[in-house]
Amino acid sequence: MMKADEERQLIERARRGEVEAFMQLVREYEHRIFQLAYHLTRNREDAADLVQETFLQAFRGIKAFRGNSSFHTWLHRITVNLGLNFLKKQRGASNPLGDLDSLEEKGRGGELAEAGGIPSVEDSWLSEGFKTNLQKALEELPPAFRATFSLVVQEGMSHKKAAELLGCSENTVSWRMHEARKMLKRKLQPFLSKK
Repeated sequence: MMKADEERQLIERARRGEVEAFMQLVREYEHRIFQLAYHLTRNREDAADLVQETFLQAFRGIKAFRGNSSFHTWLHRITVNLGLNFLKKQRGASNPLGDLDSLEEKGRGGELAEAGGIPSVEDSWLSEGFKTNLQKALEELPPAFRATFSLVVQEGMSHKKAAELLGCSENTVSWRMHEARKMLKRKLQPFLSKK
């Protein structure tokens, strides 16, 4: 893993137009960005395209990078935005975020019941069949919920960090996680009751 001073120097060189410095940053982060892209798209080729587009946008925008957030956070934000756009086009939805504002208000009002958790993918008792059903259920989540779930559960981010990347409040992230768990539990209930 790259040291902070080394990364700052590479960013500064990349901002001056040094392609090799930017390529070193790409090599440092491409694996983590690919993992995020794969969590969002569930397809290796689409994830690879998303990674390529992320770094292309980052290269074009590196001069505007001010360092208000970490470079890693900046790359994540680009990936999430591109991923949401990709999912929106893929589903043909007019608005992947739906009426989240009104639904978030309902969630704050305490109208949403606690759904309980779903088992983690790492649990040893999970069969391949369950894993396949879980992946399918994740793919069926609305794009904003899938992105939130991917950042929090699969990337291990805090709600605060995920909110920063998604450009929403921590409450929205918490609500989306709550709703995503409910949706997943509902979709997986027939399978869970067999265990």
